[in-house]
Amino acid sequence: MQALKTDPSVDLKLKYRKVLQGSAAAALFILTILFYSFQKYDSTFKLEEQPELTIQTIDIPPTQQLQKPPPPSRPSIPVESEDEDLLDDVTIDETDIDLNQIDDAPPPPPEEDEVFEFFAVSEKPKLLHKETPKYPDLARRAGIEGRVTVMVTISKKGDVIDARVLKSIPMLDDAALNAAKKCKFKPAKQRDRFVKVKMSIPFDFRLRN
Repeated sequence: MQALKTDPSVDLKLKYRKVLQGSAAAALFILTILFYSFQKYDSTFKLEEQPELTIQTIDIPPTQQLQKPPPPSRPSIPVESEDEDLLDDVTIDETDIDLNQIDDAPPPPPEEDEVFEFFAVSEKPKLLHKETPKYPDLARRAGIEGRVTVMVTISKKGDVIDARVLKSIPMLDDAALNAAKKCKFKPAKQRDRFVKVKMSIPFDFRLRN
């Protein structure tokens, strides 16, 4: 009996199908092993902690309406009383005042002497002694020079009783004021009497070369 010959293409297709099925089974087996091996997953990402919210209830007292004070009572009208024991109206006796016994009134305060300007008097004050100002060391080292004008008030005796700076050089003002207060004058006259008068005095500060 003659043996049947098989077609090689049919035999190749059968082998290919078996290989494909075997490969699919092996792949499924490997995926199953991997799935069960990496089933546990640890995540390193942590969510931020949420703050705890505390709800507190507050008892709010009911609002009280302020009541306006009652209006003042009307004044009562006096009514004649029927009680005869009440005191009658009291009359104050007249008092005589002796004007001769009143002490003398205090004397009026003395009037302040008027201060004249030097050009408004009949006889102007005359400078008897002009104090030389002391040159401040700080101004000398800084090389500061100039003229300081001082307004002085001269008394009836010829003394300087007040002084203020009219034209200022800050580092020289104090020296000029101290010198002005030590000046002496023949007092001014208004007609036949001595009077207070204002006048200006210049003080020059110069450095020698």
